[in-house]
Amino acid sequence: MPDQPFDEIEQRLFAANNGRMRVLGIRRTGQHAVINWILRNSGRENTVFLNSCTMRRSAVRTCGQSELNGQFAGKFFVLKKALEAYLTPQKHPFVLISYEAGYEEGELTSNFPDAEFDREILVTRSFVNWLPSFIRLMRVMNRGSASEALDISNGIVFEMMRYKAHLLAAQASNHVVVCFDQWAKAPNYRSQKLAALGLDELDTGLGAVQKYGGGSSFSAFNKPVEALALTTRWQTMVDDPFAQNFLRIAKADTAFMEVLAALYSADIPIINQLAQT
Repeated sequence: MPDQPFDEIEQRLFAANNGRMRVLGIRRTGQHAVINWILRNSGRENTVFLNSCTMRRSAVRTCGQSELNGQFAGKFFVLKKALEAYLTPQKHPFVLISYEAGYEEGELTSNFPDAEFDREILVTRSFVNWLPSFIRLMRVMNRGSASEALDISNGIVFEMMRYKAHLLAAQASNHVVVCFDQWAKAPNYRSQKLAALGLDELDTGLGAVQKYGGGSSFSAFNKPVEALALTTRWQTMVDDPFAQNFLRIAKADTAFMEVLAALYSADIPIINQLAQT
């Protein structure tokens, strides 16, 4: 069993925890901002965050990064060693485990049974604000390729399919769904979602720009979160024929447009306008 060396520490973490939640999204939905907000409002002095884990594998072994009490703690055996020192008998942390490959069901987290999570949270974002952020990510991840190369286009279309599946799952889910666009602009929405998560309202602010993925897609860490155009990213596509091609692809998918109309109806006129440019 490739994950077996991590079973003991994960069982210790499960036994010690005082609250546990799981967040599911896809890349560039803003879920790290939402996660940091959940941790700030957990009401616990001690917190453990395991970021971007692999489904149905050891979260400690496969997480892309981790935080213990808000401080980076590495991954793989470095994290295992840090947790062994961190989990003293007096410590009962709030545990949050995240995934970035959309929503799935069925014992996703080794040593943490699905039924034992206090809440599961699906983070979504409007398509017209998500797409330009993801295009930027693909270009950053493929610096050796031309900005409109086929490998970049392939990665974008693949993630659009994942976006569609995640939105359909959110539409049908009984779990807590957080719309990043509403979360970013409406304090009352954040308050309502804290109540749905069973958390006290300790901090309804947006927090700092998170370190994951290099910060904001368009300004890294150069602007405070309040100055970021989080809900108007679509405007960057007005003069971008490459991005508009993907809007046309999305528009041709009837099932995609139906779920988008149900959950993000304001996207439809924007897509119609830009797809004709």
